[in-house]
Amino acid sequence: MPQEITFLTRHYPPNPNINGESIWDMVKYLQDHYNIKCNILCIDRTFEGGGADREPVGHVTNIKTPYQGRNALLRFITFLYDGLMLALKARKFKHSLIVCSTSPPLLPFWCSLLFGKEIDWCLWTFDLFPEFFAVTGKISPKNPLYKGAKSKTYQGDPNLLIALGPKQAEHLKKEFQQDLATIILPCGVLFHQDKSYDEPDWLQKNKITLGYCGNLGDAHNPEFIKAVIDHIEPEKHQLVLALYGSKAAEVKEYAKNKEGVVLVDRVARNKLHFIQIHLVTLYTSWTHIAVPSKAVSAIASNSCILFCGDRNSDNWYMLQDAGWLIDENDRIDDQVANFLKQLTLNKVEEKIDQTPALYRNLQSRVYEAYNKMAHYVQSKNH
Repeated sequence: MPQEITFLTRHYPPNPNINGESIWDMVKYLQDHYNIKCNILCIDRTFEGGGADREPVGHVTNIKTPYQGRNALLRFITFLYDGLMLALKARKFKHSLIVCSTSPPLLPFWCSLLFGKEIDWCLWTFDLFPEFFAVTGKISPKNPLYKGAKSKTYQGDPNLLIALGPKQAEHLKKEFQQDLATIILPCGVLFHQDKSYDEPDWLQKNKITLGYCGNLGDAHNPEFIKAVIDHIEPEKHQLVLALYGSKAAEVKEYAKNKEGVVLVDRVARNKLHFIQIHLVTLYTSWTHIAVPSKAVSAIASNSCILFCGDRNSDNWYMLQDAGWLIDENDRIDDQVANFLKQLTLNKVEEKIDQTPALYRNLQSRVYEAYNKMAHYVQSKNH
């Protein structure tokens, strides 16, 4: 019987989404290098987000979803339904290794509830649920329904864990109260990073360029960005902001008419390298629950990072050689002021010099993870 693996996910190409694209990358590698049969069970829906245009690979089964609107209650009910349908459908593939992702949000809950010891399954974590709902304030951590869902999720018995980083893996092992076999697979690592050397209009070569490009939402601290706006020295620095998300308008308004600040609609991925220091923020309460991809994108572009968050975040743990830390649990404004006052071009270049080796290490981790996954499947008599 050929080796076989089945992935459960809400999104999958050609539907653009970072979770689905990460699964696509693994599927292609396992098929091309190991001839492992890959099944993908996904939800038949569209996603209004960024991502690359890709044709699907593997054997794809789309499951109909009853609702694609914006009503919050109906969306939540749909999350429950979609996860349940994927878990039920997956039982027909129990002859293979089943890989449960964390999208739809409560899919791990259903897999923990419905998969017994006779099913060999793996949990691949991106954002963590139901914790995500609590940290965004959609439900109280003391709510009995939340506590019950979280308890059942971590009463599951996966045979294997795929985590975004070592610190997230430690966190999950504590939640499961098991020393699970673990594969570390960083998210958002690209292998072909195109660069454009056409200089953007905003570039000022005589200054150190900092920037925040992307979503500024629930997980991100706008006070950190405001502190940078307040303390940049326009004769030495410029700050490029390309913002969207729930907190973007607040920061854009704050940045208006501030000397040294440039507001743009977007910065193309192939021009991120013109920004020497990328600002990255993740609230301490979000540590391990979500891992912002902006940090990895910065390192891929041979830029360094200024990270505001918790030192136990995988972003800082894995990428600290190419960055500086603003500890969210200390006085952010004072730390930012001191950092910018002491910042020199030599210090920036020293950090940037670390990025090629650091990114090669991330790429090696990805290939190592794929190979470990293949060897795990080959070792089983599925």
